[in-house]
Amino acid sequence: MYLSHQTIERLVDEGNLIIEPAFDRKDIRPVGIRVHLAKEILVPEQGQTVEIGGGAEPRYREVNLVSEEFYLEPGEFVLGATHEAIQTPPDVLALLDGRSTVARLGLTTHVTASVCDGTFERPHVIVLEIKNVGNFRIRLKYKDPIGLMVFTQLTEPVTQRIQSQYGAGQSKVTPPNLAFKPGVDH
Repeated sequence: MYLSHQTIERLVDEGNLIIEPAFDRKDIRPVGIRVHLAKEILVPEQGQTVEIGGGAEPRYREVNLVSEEFYLEPGEFVLGATHEAIQTPPDVLALLDGRSTVARLGLTTHVTASVCDGTFERPHVIVLEIKNVGNFRIRLKYKDPIGLMVFTQLTEPVTQRIQSQYGAGQSKVTPPNLAFKPGVDH
């Protein structure tokens, strides 16, 4: 069951759904919360070969969208993050979705990583996998309204704590950690 704006507002007011920094209530949509692009993105360096199972970590160039203009060319891919850090209660699952206006430009905000569960002990940003699959050259700017977080009620609260390769409390755009081995603290 997806949560309506009334339930989302109540969870925020009760302190059970935490969104930092304080957000504008106009970003609460009928079935979610509009999220915005953080100020840093990571642009993969060209010509690299990577192995999913490990090996050399991919190299990126960090771009600060406040101090530098950035245009995402057709076919180009970057990593970004939400400006908002979110923590859900253990019985609520958050899902990242794109926005139809953004999608109509050919811009995707996530390739497959849309789940943000309630296993984190503090608010964390959501990493965005941004790809321009359209024909337009698209300027990305800090706080662009890039996506929508929708929330759904779980049948029971999550009690299992994940062993995240990125740590609890992810606070900015983070590249893939290909060296992660389950059961080993990083």
